[in-house]
Amino acid sequence: MRLPALALAALALAAGAAGCDAQADRDYPGEPLVTLRGRVEGTPPLPLPPLEAAMLWQRGPPPSTDDQELATRAPVESGFPATFTIRLYQPPPAAARRTLAPGEVSFARGNAAAVPFGIAAELIPQLVTAENPSYGVDVDHWVVHLGAAVPANSLTAWWLGAALPAGYHLVRVTAVDPGCLDAVELEACVATLVARGVPDEGTARGFCLAPYRLSPAPGGEEIVLRLGTYGPPAGGGACP
Repeated sequence: MRLPALALAALALAAGAAGCDAQADRDYPGEPLVTLRGRVEGTPPLPLPPLEAAMLWQRGPPPSTDDQELATRAPVESGFPATFTIRLYQPPPAAARRTLAPGEVSFARGNAAAVPFGIAAELIPQLVTAENPSYGVDVDHWVVHLGAAVPANSLTAWWLGAALPAGYHLVRVTAVDPGCLDAVELEACVATLVARGVPDEGTARGFCLAPYRLSPAPGGEEIVLRLGTYGPPAGGGACP
């Protein structure tokens, strides 16, 4: 049975539209879960060598940066300043997820870093050990992904500096001198963490004496990648 010419044209148009939609679905990554913007500063003479900004998930315990996994990379735009935009479309890998204690909300943390353009992912860890001048990590921030909303009176809320919702967050990392705590303040800190569910005083004391403190970064805060920066901030900073 022959269809009218108008009907045939309509069917052809619908099939073409469906094909375009399928192609768009394959190419479109979706809306990013988080967008991070920043700039690169170099100790070598400018202009900087060709660089990429990379997002590196940290698989070791905080605040280490010596066991990391590449999540994504983005071009660093040449100019003054040299800028970049990193977009993350997926949650962190399972290897980067951990908890501070049993029953606490799971988290993953990562650092933004500058790496030589086009470097293979498996070679990125060698940049740190070789102190490559074309490598630099942002030690002033962590990108933290929370598996669920953090309860207000939890160890994780104390650690983050706030009870944050599930998802991605940019947090500031401030180096502190554990020696700033006198005996009375240390015992008060330990008592606070034990009340929040830390299983023993020794573990609580370890958190209280950590050489860093976290706090949520203000919205829109920029990441700065300083070439020649290889590890986490050393202790001995200002007293909190």
